[in-house]
Amino acid sequence: MTTLNGTCRLENDTGELTALPGLEAISNQLAGLSTVLRAEQARSRAGIEIRRPTWKNLVFTGGPGAGKSRAARAVACQYHDLGLLRYGQLIEIPAADLAGATPRETGTLIEEAIKPSGDLLMITDAHTWQALPDRGQHVLRCVYRQLTEARKLSRHDDLAVILAGQAGPLRGLLRASPALAARFPAIIDFPGYIPGQLAAIFTTLAAEAGFTLTAAAERKAAAVLAHAEAGQASGNARLAVRLLTQVTAAQARRITTAPEPPGPAGLSAITEADIPGHLHPEDPDADDQRPGQYL
Repeated sequence: MTTLNGTCRLENDTGELTALPGLEAISNQLAGLSTVLRAEQARSRAGIEIRRPTWKNLVFTGGPGAGKSRAARAVACQYHDLGLLRYGQLIEIPAADLAGATPRETGTLIEEAIKPSGDLLMITDAHTWQALPDRGQHVLRCVYRQLTEARKLSRHDDLAVILAGQAGPLRGLLRASPALAARFPAIIDFPGYIPGQLAAIFTTLAAEAGFTLTAAAERKAAAVLAHAEAGQASGNARLAVRLLTQVTAAQARRITTAPEPPGPAGLSAITEADIPGHLHPEDPDADDQRPGQYL
């Protein structure tokens, strides 16, 4: 289980999404549900009894590094700001951790995971349930039962779940369980990023880390990312994060070995010399073992 902490901001519910190139369309897709939830909150504040509240659950489809965790953090903050979740932290649990050795164990695991907690729960790689012997039907029934039971509780507003995974198999799971699918009012697709967006993501993430790039550094980073992405068509933003990790190390070596200590501008500057000629494939498989650390 991974708990991702973050300070929710009241400025713009989806500001974290629109700040990252390539996620503007995701923000637009979420806007419709946000409008419905805001209107429902207005009715509740006006003293109107809401006996059938809108489901806050979502489905995120897309490959690794498409921005699902970053979007989920923004949704968690939005729900918190709207008063729909008490705490608004994002908790990530791999789907494999909820499939026990026996049906009883599976039910217990899901009961412990899916409960009103005041946080947003994202179940990652939910599409892998389709590979279970019963094609995930028992898991889906358990999830359905937990969501249904939570609605009966007085604290039903403290529960929201995101199912995340690959589009084809995850949509297939939901088609096979229409009752569960009805509890997830929106499916948001994360198509990945084109090379130009990866370059912009690199620049944005560098700024978030306290760096400024020279124009030459921006051009070289864009070329490195375009070459790394060529032929993959994956749109994986973890390429931008991996490059930033390598650039951060190179920049640190340069400024700490400089003959004279650099000033504030020098401490934050990334130059062309800090950008490697190509992206080093450092432990590429490890990325998928640490969900949520990239966007």
